[in-house]
Amino acid sequence: MEGRNQEGDLKTISLSEFESSSEDQTQTKEVLEKGGLVCFPTASGYKIVADLMSPAAITSMLQAKRRVRNAPALVFIPDESWLDRVAARVSDEARKLIARFWPGAVTLLFEASEDLHPKVRRPLTKAKGWLGVRVPEDGVALALVRGFGRPVLVSSANLARKGGAHSVAQVKKNFGRTVDVLVDGGDLPELPKSTLVDVTNGSPSVVRAGAIPAERIHEALAG
Repeated sequence: MEGRNQEGDLKTISLSEFESSSEDQTQTKEVLEKGGLVCFPTASGYKIVADLMSPAAITSMLQAKRRVRNAPALVFIPDESWLDRVAARVSDEARKLIARFWPGAVTLLFEASEDLHPKVRRPLTKAKGWLGVRVPEDGVALALVRGFGRPVLVSSANLARKGGAHSVAQVKKNFGRTVDVLVDGGDLPELPKSTLVDVTNGSPSVVRAGAIPAERIHEALAG
């Protein structure tokens, strides 16, 4: 795999190196393009990403996470223009929330588009029936997904039913043999997760309160 060094160890890039080096950002892009996995820090812990358009990359993600039956279903997109390629229908209410909160910590739940490859859509939607989508607010996440130029599947860097996504040592222990590149931001504080809003029907509802209070969601919808 391109992202690994000659000894086969996890390739680690410090957060400061990633932020200042276009070469390091290009390397993470190349790893994703070849179906590899990249891990990086966000406000809600370390995340692992894979190319959403690659069935092989999605399979690698599920195997690394040991979550074949209950697959991750969060997608980061570079900007709103990609939304129609991953979501089956985007309501006017959803557009209001997008205009107010993206990039930001609001994840919108959509029915998955039929345009997604069946080997991607089926495992990601069979457990929950939806995809969570957002343009991320974190600087590293936004730089990575925009540098890659297309949607990525995102999952917390922990094994099924276990913690550890805020500890860089635990991330290395759990994923040192399956993730190709790690952007190392050290241990991370436990901050609120994104707010989840179900927009699959005509009446949006907050299904998980998070970094954005429910009151602000309701205000945006009323405006």
